[in-house]
Amino acid sequence: MKKIKTIILLVITVFSISSFAQTGINSPYSRYGLGQLYSENLNTVSMSMGGLGIAIHNPTVLNPMNPASYGSLDSASFLFEVGVSANLTTLKTTTLTESGYDATLSYIFAGFPITNWWRSGIGIMPYSKIGYNVEVKIEVPEFSDVVHSFSGDGGLNKVFWGNGFNITKNLRAGIDATYLFGQSSRTSMIYYPDSVFILGTKVEQSTRAGDFVLDYGIQYDFKLSEKTIATIGLTYANKFNVSSKTSYISKTVSGGQNGSVEQVMDTIEYRPEVKGDIVLPAKFGLGFIVKQEDRWLIGAEMEWQKWDEFEVHDVKDSLVNSWRVALGGEFTPKHTNISSLFRRLTYRGGVRYNQSYLSFYGKPITEFGISFGFGVPLKNSKTGIDLGVEIGRRGTTDNNLIQENFVNFSLGVSIQENWFQKRKYR
Repeated sequence: MKKIKTIILLVITVFSISSFAQTGINSPYSRYGLGQLYSENLNTVSMSMGGLGIAIHNPTVLNPMNPASYGSLDSASFLFEVGVSANLTTLKTTTLTESGYDATLSYIFAGFPITNWWRSGIGIMPYSKIGYNVEVKIEVPEFSDVVHSFSGDGGLNKVFWGNGFNITKNLRAGIDATYLFGQSSRTSMIYYPDSVFILGTKVEQSTRAGDFVLDYGIQYDFKLSEKTIATIGLTYANKFNVSSKTSYISKTVSGGQNGSVEQVMDTIEYRPEVKGDIVLPAKFGLGFIVKQEDRWLIGAEMEWQKWDEFEVHDVKDSLVNSWRVALGGEFTPKHTNISSLFRRLTYRGGVRYNQSYLSFYGKPITEFGISFGFGVPLKNSKTGIDLGVEIGRRGTTDNNLIQENFVNFSLGVSIQENWFQKRKYR
């Protein structure tokens, strides 16, 4: 009972902090596709190593990047993890600069054994986020200026139930059954700020989505020496159709900008609750690590996704295929229980490079990040605290585009308890 109360208290605390701090992301690039994806920073440990995770397996960490890794979870323990994240972003053009921040609950995971060859994991985390507010002003000589404004918010979340199976001593396979759900709203408006006689045009679109998708994974260990092993990991997700409903309305309005009261003058078009599908493209990942248990780890991975298959209600978007590469690792000094704190920490670092699914003027929007962090084990406990920081850049100022410079922070807490050991009495 004490263990359960501790977990409940921790969840309530984190939710309270998150609800108080959350403000929503601020990224003009989230206007396109599904928004800003959260595929490379699934937990604090992975983020601290450049998003590394496809080949990683650890009995004390639930790794949702590859469901096969669940097979390495401790056979006698219940694992609970929770994380919060924060983000500082500076938007930059050739003439303007603007800053914003975002803070939120980032994940809740739990892992536990089913049998001696079957482990399971459950969790919830964001899949994508939308958050932007942009105005484009066009000066027309001898006429009123024309302003085109765009805004949007929302995104998708994912709840997963994963299962990892130990096929042999060195081979693991896994599958994640994920339910994607969420909603988004997007608004665009054209108005004429210098004239009260010209009506503006406003378009509002909202989308609700919810459906199941599947992800598959496999890992294989190669023993290099008595204490050193190498692991290769593969992940795959086939193309899925996610059910959705979209509402659309366009209208002529007077006012509604810069704090003024909006008056609807006429409805141009209205389409309520139109059913359709969002086509999620196929994805493939490959990773490789070499590690010495409880001492060090180094690895690299790549991931590719076929975003030119993406559609919303049978309408294709102008997205391009995306890919990412990552390199990272961790190191734990030799220590004892009486060693200093700095010798008991696990130090992590990594780097990643992404080509996103966006391309403007024939040039893809890329993203680069350098990350570092550390894990803090608590004495006489299997509880650990992980901290991670990532510094990076997204986009470019070329061709009047926007460059985003960001700093991501992540804090994770993991609790491992021996809930499944049989007590012995004399």
